[in-house]
Amino acid sequence: VCIMVETPQRQALQHRLQPDQYRSHDSAPPLLSRPVPSTSAPQVLALATLISFVLLILVERQPALRAIFPDGDLYFSHYDGNYAVPLRIFVLSFYLAFATTIQAPGWARLLFGLELVLPFALFCATLDLCNGVLLALTGTSLPLQAISIITGLGGFYIFSLTMLSCADMPERDDAPLNLRFKLGSLLILVSTIVISAAVSVWVLRLDPPIVHRLREMSLLGGVAVGLFMFVPLVFFLLNILAAIQNLFRGRQNFAPDITLLIPAHNESYNIAAAIAAADVAAGNYAGEVTLIVVDNNSSDDTPAAAEAAFARCEHVTGQLLREPTPGKSHALNQGLAAVQTEFFARLDADTLLHPQLLTDCLAHFAHPYVGCVGGMPMPPGGGPFDGPRQIEVLLKSGYDQVAYGAADVIIGIPGMFACYRTAVVREVGGFANGLNGEDTDVALRIGEAGYRLIVDPELTFISEVPRTFAHLREQRQRWYRSLYHVAARNRQLLAGFTPSVRGKIVLPFMLMNTGRRAMGWPLLFFAINFLLLDADPRSTASATSLLAILMGAPLINAVVAILVNLRPGDLLQLPAYIAFRMLRYYFTLEAVLSMTFEGYAAKVRLASPRSNRARLAGPQTVQGQAMAYSATDRVN
Repeated sequence: VCIMVETPQRQALQHRLQPDQYRSHDSAPPLLSRPVPSTSAPQVLALATLISFVLLILVERQPALRAIFPDGDLYFSHYDGNYAVPLRIFVLSFYLAFATTIQAPGWARLLFGLELVLPFALFCATLDLCNGVLLALTGTSLPLQAISIITGLGGFYIFSLTMLSCADMPERDDAPLNLRFKLGSLLILVSTIVISAAVSVWVLRLDPPIVHRLREMSLLGGVAVGLFMFVPLVFFLLNILAAIQNLFRGRQNFAPDITLLIPAHNESYNIAAAIAAADVAAGNYAGEVTLIVVDNNSSDDTPAAAEAAFARCEHVTGQLLREPTPGKSHALNQGLAAVQTEFFARLDADTLLHPQLLTDCLAHFAHPYVGCVGGMPMPPGGGPFDGPRQIEVLLKSGYDQVAYGAADVIIGIPGMFACYRTAVVREVGGFANGLNGEDTDVALRIGEAGYRLIVDPELTFISEVPRTFAHLREQRQRWYRSLYHVAARNRQLLAGFTPSVRGKIVLPFMLMNTGRRAMGWPLLFFAINFLLLDADPRSTASATSLLAILMGAPLINAVVAILVNLRPGDLLQLPAYIAFRMLRYYFTLEAVLSMTFEGYAAKVRLASPRSNRARLAGPQTVQGQAMAYSATDRVN
């Protein structure tokens, strides 16, 4: 894959950007985010560690509190078994530290902290009440390990839900979707989960020596050994199902005319390489190819570089448009309005297409139910993050997305390259403005409109990878905010009784996972803190259990993804990938800290008894401004 383009084209993607050259309007969407200070995440880590230290001392060492909480954590009901770390103390410590660090007035921080703590307390109280009833009726309690894990997962999800409800988010925008409940998707997911759970329980009951070793290493307690097997098994079975599905679907010759759409902002250093690679791909494609470059308020000579590249093309018809309004989605929507073909593909100005990509991609659209197709964005090589990025791509695009595709529940397809039915994109409202994740948003809506989303690992292309820490930080903050923005804009899928497998199963799972990543570094610090305080005898935590944070189920999935995609040489990059994953955790924490709370603060202020008519008649709140902004920018 990495030698599929000429060296000069690859060198264009290895270009070291000038300071802040990579920044754009989308780096921090107005009204929804802010540039996060580099001190914010360390402040959360320090405060969470300090708060947890005090709480651990009080609960573990004070006789009165020890009598109330004999299980070493904030449990109001007795549970049998062992535990790893007191996760309720950890979650409470993180909530308080995070609420203290958000950019909001002091009283708004206090109320936001309550928004986090009170639902978590209610959740924990419900668990304890159920256990108390079980204990009274049967004389036995639920396993402490299981409750510990449920507590942690609940804490992750409550954090993400609270961010959705309190942080400044895009306005809900229910597109005119043709929602269809896909019973087949539900049956596939439920069946896979049940089979995986049954196999995991069966292995645990066999009680082989490896289970004992994994139990000692697992940070979340003995039951986590079951999760250690369960999660990889779910994805493995879904990948097997995807392979079987591909055998029956086949691939037909289908080469309709297509338009390639490239939004470009300050891309003079690589736009010529992207156009040249697209021209080569067009030469290997049977249909007519039009290439539209939309200059999005560039301050460099991107337009001149694009026109010069058009002049050298032999197979594509080039067209240059200009969109003065900053924001990639504005450029995409102007390009979408100019598309005259039944199909179009958006690609970034740093994307180099494989010569056979268009031929292989459009073949999927021979099936009328396919609405969007994506592939695997391989790194160009030579950069400090290219090795771990390649494993990340193999895992996400070549394994996880394939698994989701087997159940037809893919959430999003990255915009480095994505091919669409033009009419369907227009039907669901085009590309959303004023938020991160317009590519995920439009793919989600296409899927909920009844069309199939496909990620084909054989559709490879080269996409730029940041070569500096600052660029990687900017990129990942955008990416990790996007799930919240997309979930907020499409909250009808999460709320109420909307019949959506994505909205009721997959999207909550992804939100919970994002909350877990945001709390990854604080959890590591907490576990170290707990061990240094001489862990409770009932705890299974040890020095090796800290490694489970780094080498858990995701690492097993990464190894399987590397082997499934026939790239065993990438196993040498696993140590770098582990470090890269921890860096991702840190950037996820920064991403949630970059969110603003102006609307929440204004709402609380207006609800205060001290508010008066003058205050009510004053300027719009940020939420009101965001509503006006959304209404102005919404695609007709």
